[in-house]
Amino acid sequence: MVEKKKLGDVLKEAGLIDDFQLESALSHQRNWGGKLGTVIVDLGFVQEPDLAKVLAETLLLPYVNLFDPEIPETVTNLIKPEIARKYQVIPVRKDGKSIVLAMADPMDLEAMDAIRFATGSNITPALAMGSEIEDAIKKYYDHEQVMPKSHPVIAANTISSGKMELIRGSDLNMPKASVHDTASPILSREDAAQQMQVDTKMRLDALVTVLIEKELVTREELVNMIYQKKMGL
Repeated sequence: MVEKKKLGDVLKEAGLIDDFQLESALSHQRNWGGKLGTVIVDLGFVQEPDLAKVLAETLLLPYVNLFDPEIPETVTNLIKPEIARKYQVIPVRKDGKSIVLAMADPMDLEAMDAIRFATGSNITPALAMGSEIEDAIKKYYDHEQVMPKSHPVIAANTISSGKMELIRGSDLNMPKASVHDTASPILSREDAAQQMQVDTKMRLDALVTVLIEKELVTREELVNMIYQKKMGL
């Protein structure tokens, strides 16, 4: 059943990542924490819009806009700021006894269970990108001025599936747009080079972690190899 699948399995089945990339991301997550989807995006294995598109199509979930229209304070107050930050979620609206919850990983049943317990409400998951949720937390809970990034809106009709309560995109009055409408910021040559260095370091860190966990190499051997490389040996 869909709700029993894990995010990594869904991305593998969609052909967005392979076994090694998933294992690298999981190793990075075990060592440094963070949500798996965010780690996979940060490591450069998947672009955030592609991640959202696959989840929307696989889970038949609507993609919600967190900024237009603005979410009323009466809704954001349904969840405490520390809970929103911990689980990286934003309440979108109250629907009877349920809270419509924007999540970057709507397969995170642990987060939904924790929020259901904390609020006493049922949870209806909806989809938003991790970067958008971070911006929304800054806007609604930290009261910072935020300039929302331009991202595609991915709409999908939904059906009921097992224990997971799904909602229709039309219920949230979401505009439809093409996935190809993404606007990417233009980086200067210096910023692009710096970003490339950061991305490369993260991928190398993930690779090294896998090699050490698989006992293919020790930390001492790595240190020695790096030293020899620096010395030109």
